[in-house]
Amino acid sequence: MVLFSLGTWGCSNGEHLVLSEAPPDSTPLQGDTTITPPSDSAPMPPDSSLLPPVDSSPPTPPDTTSPLPPDSMLPPADPPVHSGIPFGPFVYTKGSSSESVTPASKLNQGFTAIAAPVYGPTLLRQLDAARRNNDRVLLAFAGSSRLYTDANGFNMSRWKARVDRFRSMDISSYIADGTILGHFILDEPADPSNWKGHVVTLDQIEEMVRYSKEIWPDLPAIIRAWPSYLKGYHYQYLDAAWAQYHSRMGSIDDFISTNVRQAKEIGLGLVGGLNVLAGGGQDGVGGYLAGKNSMSAAQLRSLGGKYLDEPYICAFLLWTYDSAYVARPDISDAIADLSKQARSTPNRRCRNG
Repeated sequence: MVLFSLGTWGCSNGEHLVLSEAPPDSTPLQGDTTITPPSDSAPMPPDSSLLPPVDSSPPTPPDTTSPLPPDSMLPPADPPVHSGIPFGPFVYTKGSSSESVTPASKLNQGFTAIAAPVYGPTLLRQLDAARRNNDRVLLAFAGSSRLYTDANGFNMSRWKARVDRFRSMDISSYIADGTILGHFILDEPADPSNWKGHVVTLDQIEEMVRYSKEIWPDLPAIIRAWPSYLKGYHYQYLDAAWAQYHSRMGSIDDFISTNVRQAKEIGLGLVGGLNVLAGGGQDGVGGYLAGKNSMSAAQLRSLGGKYLDEPYICAFLLWTYDSAYVARPDISDAIADLSKQARSTPNRRCRNG
């Protein structure tokens, strides 16, 4: 796996990787933001304590850097060999502009994928390094949500402008060989606290994905949103929803079966995930996020194993990477076990239908 050089990601003033971790209790239809509890999921109140520490730094200025052309000095890489479904963590670095890349062994030998925003000038080198390590990456081309949020919430024009930075960059070979597993278009559209008191509507979501497919027709488009929020709409372009589990959500079996069923009903693939750093509850281990327990090795094996037993899951991602947590021998052993299971799981691309 390759650690991408990242911009600001995961801060509570505009960055929302984990947020409430509660299934939404709203189902907007084409811009309708009326709140109606879904019949098969109990609403849970937002838990702002799951957020990373508040970032008091000034907002990141718009990134006007032009993408670099393909680097002809790089020797050609052999085609990657991908075994099973993608498995790995969110990875982000606050305020970094480093152009370095970190090999997979620096994170964990078991990881085969990451989810990350894009630092434009080094994207091609990062993708090449991922290909050489047989890794896969889920890329947020628009980067930090602060850069496409205004006083009224989500700003479509700004989001498109962020994505347009990569329009002229030829990444087609990385899409074709599976190095790029998808475009991570948005995080938690259903939470009004993310978007100045509003939500991102289903019409807006589909327009974002249409725009992405206009540039990269064969690149799966993935959103971290509950299937229960996305239901009631016919998606022509969106490929997959995302369900991330926290211990307070109850039975993992019920959680997985409900989200799989709802994803199938709307014709979407499903990314599975665990909130490993803050979702351990009373059975977890402390010391990695203030006031929260991380998942124990036993929880990782049990909960992750249930996810990987579900054949409908197209990727399995963990929130979030923490070097000290991953370095624990018991956690590292659990990740190795999950990696073995993920590698033996039949590969299923995150695709609509």
